[in-house]
Amino acid sequence: MTATVPVTDLLARETTLSFAGLTPADQGDYPDAVSSEARCLDPDPRSLKDVIATLPQASSGELWATNEFVGVDGTVDTEAIRDVHGLDVDELEDASGCSLDELATRASSDPLVRIRDHQDIVDERRKALCALGYDVTFRWQIASDRYSIINPQEAYLPIIGALQQRGETEVFGWASYRDWGGLLKMFVVCPGLEHVVSGSDDTEFDDDTDGVTSVADSDEADLVMYGGFETGYDFRGTQTLWAKPILYFPETGAVVPDTGKRYTRRHYGRATDATHERANDRVPINEWWKTIYDDVADRLVEVDQAIRRTRAIAYDFEVLPFDAATCYQYWGVAATYAEAAADRATTLASPPSRPTVYNIQLSLLIALLDSYEGSLASDTYQEYIEVAGELLRKPAMMIQLALKEHDQQVEEPDERVLADDQQTLSDALEDIVDVPGIEVDTEVDLSDGGAQRLHNRVQRRLDDLRDAS
Repeated sequence: MTATVPVTDLLARETTLSFAGLTPADQGDYPDAVSSEARCLDPDPRSLKDVIATLPQASSGELWATNEFVGVDGTVDTEAIRDVHGLDVDELEDASGCSLDELATRASSDPLVRIRDHQDIVDERRKALCALGYDVTFRWQIASDRYSIINPQEAYLPIIGALQQRGETEVFGWASYRDWGGLLKMFVVCPGLEHVVSGSDDTEFDDDTDGVTSVADSDEADLVMYGGFETGYDFRGTQTLWAKPILYFPETGAVVPDTGKRYTRRHYGRATDATHERANDRVPINEWWKTIYDDVADRLVEVDQAIRRTRAIAYDFEVLPFDAATCYQYWGVAATYAEAAADRATTLASPPSRPTVYNIQLSLLIALLDSYEGSLASDTYQEYIEVAGELLRKPAMMIQLALKEHDQQVEEPDERVLADDQQTLSDALEDIVDVPGIEVDTEVDLSDGGAQRLHNRVQRRLDDLRDAS
């Protein structure tokens, strides 16, 4: 049965649609752990399949240019041609042996000229709305003669089968699009990929040999997270459909993006034709989605280590030469969101002047969830949440980045913080141990035994799912 698509969705230049469940038969409630106040949730969510049905039903189209030297009746305007700067009409007539008027008479010209080395993308529904008088963009140009459109609906429907085979029927998330669906960012959260980082860690670590300060903060409670992935496309000139792993924190509704490999699929070949793709050494798109899901699951080991590390590094804003809000601004965050994030980070920290990196990155995400006024599909929003992702993945590099920005803005040399030999950014914790205002506990990576136990637990789950499929 074809899902009914509300007309308001087809007419929306920009919107965010939430979903819970893969299909209408799975459609239901969000997991109990998910905060009822989390942004992008809906009291009456659709299914993922219904949300995919609202995306453009796109196809490849011919691209035509208007030739202003040809009238609608095919008459060539020779006087206008004589006025074209840089065109030597006399040389043209001598080379052809004909006058310009004779050349124009012989030509079978058309006011529309097909451009054979470019294509565009056409959405039939938006073309129909345009015919009805709506101001709709229904085509997007692609500057490549090798382009072969991947229809968004056909590209994303295989997610349903891939997740069904992994037992993930209770997925939830949201899709945000702009420009009548020409640009999409969609978040798919998988509750089956739940992982808990224990606040009271019983893993043994090496003794502190560097004399660095042990960090305490209010974010040491057990932490529940779900794995998932973000995916999107941009029809406005780019040629890839992409996906990358994410983390979702149900207690706050915050998302940390790009915790692993970024997958891209160029618009070549026939993505939904498995036989054709295999014959050309490409993975069929339904198998591509299974690979992405399995990669998210495998990365739980690295995520566990990353979160422990960010809980072991604190910024002391009583010692650093800038406050928390300025620090966020050094990373490119606008003042409004920087101040909101700083207020939260320092309120929750113990003491307030020493938030951990984990607190700092989570506070930024929550400030954006609460306060961001722009489009969730915008590049600016994506850049802001990428800052939080970098704080999780590269905490040492990010503090150096803030310190380097501070040093570039101060006028007096003695106000600079980074030593001359620290001007090159690095993500080694030993490079920030001696930075005034940065406190680092013993590097709290999982021991080899702890990492192996977690890896074995994840691997057993994956093996069970693969056997079941």
